[in-house]
Amino acid sequence: MTGIRHFSSEITLGRQRGAALIVALIFMVILAVIGVSSMQTATMQERMSGNAKDASIAFQAAEAALRQAEARLAPAGAIGVFNGTNGNYIACANPGDTRTACAAPDWADKKSVGWVTIATDMPGVVKQPEYILEQLEIEDENRSLDSDQPVIPLDLYRVTARGYGFSDRTMVVLSTTFNRNNE
Repeated sequence: MTGIRHFSSEITLGRQRGAALIVALIFMVILAVIGVSSMQTATMQERMSGNAKDASIAFQAAEAALRQAEARLAPAGAIGVFNGTNGNYIACANPGDTRTACAAPDWADKKSVGWVTIATDMPGVVKQPEYILEQLEIEDENRSLDSDQPVIPLDLYRVTARGYGFSDRTMVVLSTTFNRNNE
């Protein structure tokens, strides 16, 4: 023996096995964090796409109600009396006007009182689309002031329609102005 000592390989391997275990556990924790983060991201994206689909369905339902109301206004014949019934109201300029015809329902109130439900059954919605008509009391600023010319009243209406999605939390409200004079 020359005085050179040899270290046992068992001691070195034992220390390396412990270090490998710690490194493997760190990698497992990192992979678990990445996996959980990916699942949360996927869940959030699925919710966002579901909400977008729900909003699109509600928009299409409101659009259907708007078109049905416009079709009701389009013919030159009578459309009924604007007395606050059957979805027919008057858009009164004076906020203090207490006539029933001026009491159009609030679009944010989800009760169907005063609204007209469309005749077409729309599948996939929690509630069928609805609309109201408001006759606008507006004078034509460009009317002829000639004494021999008849005054042609404006025949303007505001149509407010609302549609619902497949969730009761989704509602889309659309509004347009319809002029029966320019058909």
